[in-house]
Amino acid sequence: MPSARRTRPPAHGSTSKSGSDEPLLWLRGAGHETRGSPDYQFDCRKRADSPHFNLQLTLAGQGFYRTSQGTSALEPGMAYFDRIPGPFEYGFLPGARRPYEHVFVSLAGPVARRWHGRVVRQFGNVLNFGRQSPVAALMLAIAHSAESGTLPDRYLLSGQLYQLLMTVFSTLRVSRLNTTPRATRAVELITTHAREALFNIEALAERLDCSREYLTRQFTSAVGVSPSDYLTQHRVRLAATELRTTSDKLDAVARRCGFSGANYFCRVFKQRTGATPAEFRKRVWLVMP
Repeated sequence: MPSARRTRPPAHGSTSKSGSDEPLLWLRGAGHETRGSPDYQFDCRKRADSPHFNLQLTLAGQGFYRTSQGTSALEPGMAYFDRIPGPFEYGFLPGARRPYEHVFVSLAGPVARRWHGRVVRQFGNVLNFGRQSPVAALMLAIAHSAESGTLPDRYLLSGQLYQLLMTVFSTLRVSRLNTTPRATRAVELITTHAREALFNIEALAERLDCSREYLTRQFTSAVGVSPSDYLTQHRVRLAATELRTTSDKLDAVARRCGFSGANYFCRVFKQRTGATPAEFRKRVWLVMP
């Protein structure tokens, strides 16, 4: 049986400083371990750790995550993401025959708290990334850097942690879309017809043979935003490309991108990007959020 690999403290300059005013993600700890005993179990209500948010992904064997609502077996490709200390237990699944190999990354600070909340609200505490997910590779890279003491400075490390969370979101969103054909088709139709001024959510729902209310519920659950927000944001992205690649007047840009006119377009563009179309054209360093 492979020996357990234990986490080491982050390198100098990369440790958690959750009281800092800097809007960074802080690494509380990380590790890659293989456990072969049912004794590997934790009751997180009894943990005395400082608060942090643990993402733990099964690589082989089986783990478990248990709350008052029940127990979830964590097969390879599955993870839990929860706050420690907290009202849950996790560890080696009783009765499992193979060693439990996992990788974990623990985050701390107010930014980590907000992102943990976003993930859990949309996808829950138990996450299924699949066996071939890029999430595992990113977590292993962070864990092995922590174990070898080669973590970068806190800014580059925070960037790596943001990349991890964005990959988590992307992977889960794609997975949910793949199991929601109507939402997938809605995204395709929005991409195809967004430039048409008369194309709206009523027209989208009609093409999908469902009510606007039903489409909105299903789409929001799968994508994380309403179809109306998604359509508007797609039109704003189209307009941003037009602003950077043409010198056309704003009314022409607006109408080519599905907006009713320049005034409405300017108002929406400023709300979505923080800059007016004219400012966006002048400030070439600005990017779409």
